[in-house]
Amino acid sequence: MAESALGDVIADAQLAATAAPAYGGAVVAMTNPGGIRADLSYAQISGGEAPGQVTYAEAFAVQPFSNSLVTMTLTGAQLKAVLEQQATAGSDGSGRMLQISDSLTYTWTTSAPVGSKVSNLQINGVAVDPAASYRVTVNNFLAGGGDGFTALLAGTDLLTGMIDLDAFVVYLTANSPVAPGPMNRITVVP
Repeated sequence: MAESALGDVIADAQLAATAAPAYGGAVVAMTNPGGIRADLSYAQISGGEAPGQVTYAEAFAVQPFSNSLVTMTLTGAQLKAVLEQQATAGSDGSGRMLQISDSLTYTWTTSAPVGSKVSNLQINGVAVDPAASYRVTVNNFLAGGGDGFTALLAGTDLLTGMIDLDAFVVYLTANSPVAPGPMNRITVVP
């Protein structure tokens, strides 16, 4: 249960695909770690490309499910509830850390009781208002409560967008070369 460099990049790609008002007006994107099925390696050569280049097949191996991106409105309180479900999400109860876009930061206190692990929740450096509304992008699996994230079922004004793999490929192409994510969005404390 941890933030990953590739998860950072994928969440950023999903936010980039849905940030424009016509595509959802998202301010945050989150993806489930189970939807990331492979790593990207700089030295991986699968189709004759140069080191560091990513082929479509490599990108497909990372995100093979063809999940649609869904942008929804959540209150700040609902967003926090989703993040709190990380402590109990997953079929084995071990928890699953959602991978988040660079617009979202928070502190995760491992010793805090379930339901009180998330603090210092911010979007673009501004504290999240529990009563305010925020546009959040997830994949359709999560939007349907997948991996135990049932708090996402409270989302309203759903807008379905492009396939997650397509968003990833567009992002990699538009921002090449893409550095690994910094893994600095979630501060984990005892």
